[in-house]
Amino acid sequence: MEKAYVKRGKERLEFEIPSHWNLLTIAEFMDHDPKDNVRAIARESILHPVSSPPLTEQVFARDTIAVIVEDLTRVSPKKEVLGELLSILEELSIPDDRITMVMALGTHRGLTLKELEGAFGRDVAHRYRFVNHDCRSPDLVPIGKLRSGTAVKINPVVHQADFKIGIGSIFPHPMNGFGGGGKILFPGVADFDSILEHHLKYAFRPASDLGLTAGNPFYEEVTAQARAAKLDFIINSVLDHNDRLYDIVAGPVPEAHQAGISICRQILSKPFEKKSDLTVISSFPYTEGTQIMKPLAPATLITREQGCVILVAECTVPLAGQYLSGCDAFRRKHGQNLRKAVIDQFDNNRRILEDGAPEFNMSMAQALLAQNDFHVILVTADMTRDQVNRIGFKYAPDLAAAFEIARGYCARPDVHIVPSGGVILPVI
Repeated sequence: MEKAYVKRGKERLEFEIPSHWNLLTIAEFMDHDPKDNVRAIARESILHPVSSPPLTEQVFARDTIAVIVEDLTRVSPKKEVLGELLSILEELSIPDDRITMVMALGTHRGLTLKELEGAFGRDVAHRYRFVNHDCRSPDLVPIGKLRSGTAVKINPVVHQADFKIGIGSIFPHPMNGFGGGGKILFPGVADFDSILEHHLKYAFRPASDLGLTAGNPFYEEVTAQARAAKLDFIINSVLDHNDRLYDIVAGPVPEAHQAGISICRQILSKPFEKKSDLTVISSFPYTEGTQIMKPLAPATLITREQGCVILVAECTVPLAGQYLSGCDAFRRKHGQNLRKAVIDQFDNNRRILEDGAPEFNMSMAQALLAQNDFHVILVTADMTRDQVNRIGFKYAPDLAAAFEIARGYCARPDVHIVPSGGVILPVI
């Protein structure tokens, strides 16, 4: 029998392809040698940016500098990138006390000193000032408005800085098209209310989709706010299918971001001849509870309506009880009209989980919309059958059990297998 695999955390979960399957695609990518010269790549990008002079010609010793750094949900080489940036700023004789790192947490929790030491090194964490962004802080500063007229406020340290630099990463994103770019500022260091309204208004609409930026209102609003706040320079790591560094781009938004997106498309696009009856997809590289739903975005693009999606997930950070109860209550209330109910809720600026953060509600919406349109089977060793059922998915303890459940939906399915579901850009 032919064998295949999906990634589960750091391991390859291998399996034999059932004889009754008509295998259409195994969406594998070419492996690249790991980059062992990250700081050199970062320096090259910073000194030779896209569509702008070198950073060394844009900042001066008198400037105050805010470096906005993505949080720890992405395993990008932010330690090395930040380290090289700080070396360049030191060469420019910019004093340490004029540089502040602002963690772009959006609506996420703040990081502890121990977490900062682990992420950036003890020396850097103690030598420089680090600030956790607080999206509910009363001292956030207005910088513009959403299209609806709602004010957008940002972190005061960022607003007051003479020069603003963002460190992030580029990968396919189910709503913004791609991660990176202006997202480091909005929602990264913005206020809760504008983040929530933006997400509710644009998420899961036809134009706000995976791999799409042209005509994408979610992306356009993000970019507009980055410009309004005068985000001067971004340094973005382009990540490959192993969630490792492939390249680094730097320069202004959106030019540098678009250059990185072009690279991302080259290395992560995968053609699919047609939609499948069954898609087996991994949540890799996502392992945090709310994040494991993101690979449902590519799965729904390559699976026929009312087909079956087997999602294989390692869940190192469990889903909160309120997430499970919120999904369960919403399903019970709205029954077979989940798609209409979710979009109606968002159109009326209401959350699924009324006191839940935007990322909670976006994740719940992904789960609810997917089960409305497909049969979803979750394969995980980190959740119980009851927990999975409360989300609305079928539970399987292993792939063999999942295949048997899927057989009840289609006896001889056309099948796609996606080993790294969180980093793929499907092309039908």
